[in-house]
Amino acid sequence: MAYDLFYPARRLWLQGWLATCGAAFLLPARATQRPTPADEETLRLTTELVLVNVTVLDSSGRYVHGLQLADFMVFQGGVAQKIEHFSAGDAPFCAAVMIDTSDSMRTKLRSAQRAAAHFQSLIQPDDAVAIYAFSSTVEQIQAFSAIRTVTPQVWSLRARGKTRLYDGLQAVIMALDARPERRRAIVLISDGADTASNVQPDTVMRQAAQADVLVYAVDLYDARFPSQEPEAARHGAWLMAMATATGGCYIKSPGGTDLTARFAEVVEELRAQYTLGFYPPNGHDGQTHGIRVRVRRPNVTWRARKSYA
Repeated sequence: MAYDLFYPARRLWLQGWLATCGAAFLLPARATQRPTPADEETLRLTTELVLVNVTVLDSSGRYVHGLQLADFMVFQGGVAQKIEHFSAGDAPFCAAVMIDTSDSMRTKLRSAQRAAAHFQSLIQPDDAVAIYAFSSTVEQIQAFSAIRTVTPQVWSLRARGKTRLYDGLQAVIMALDARPERRRAIVLISDGADTASNVQPDTVMRQAAQADVLVYAVDLYDARFPSQEPEAARHGAWLMAMATATGGCYIKSPGGTDLTARFAEVVEELRAQYTLGFYPPNGHDGQTHGIRVRVRRPNVTWRARKSYA
């Protein structure tokens, strides 16, 4: 029950006191003022703009720099959309490194730890990187920051337990969705299929589309262990589909070889991307919509997300 139901006399006294001192309580009223046009535009950008990060490569596989707005087109349902936002070059990014620490990672975990530390060492002051570990539980090991060294807790990780891959992805996608950066990525390191999650893989795929998150899926499965082959094949196919759908990249690294170099390539790619933004023709209706990017330059290829929700 409400407090003043038991104390009507106190309520009357409080009402009189507020009336007497009312002027003093008007001072903070600015906090309830309507947003300015600039505030409304910022809110509109945050809540309505669909962002599409595009990686463009030349015929030699090098990143293409110097493209302009006129070089890009975005289609939804076969209809070209007006690009309302365009940025290129070295924009800040926010990334989460996810390390599989399940039992099967015993011989690969050290490589994953070193790669995460190298990734962290390459960031710039305006970037933000967090580190997560997932096995039978999902845990944030390091908060988002621009510090270029990893927390000592990363080096104390041990391989044990099952693999809650989808649950981990869901938690990280939600964390990235709350971030202000327009380039947001997950660098996922795993060697095996999910064995313990509650969330379904299709749900995770849809949530990644909603959050404008690129997924770089690093598959450490080693074919020298054939007993895992059928399950690993399904796992690898799903990782590839997730990376392709979000505009990221599927990286095959059996046993964790060359991880440090591959992580450096991911950082380089995030720096070289173009960011496009358009407003959905029917607003955000909660449905998943397919989109297609076109780059109007000869002899180039590109990667970008395939849908939004």
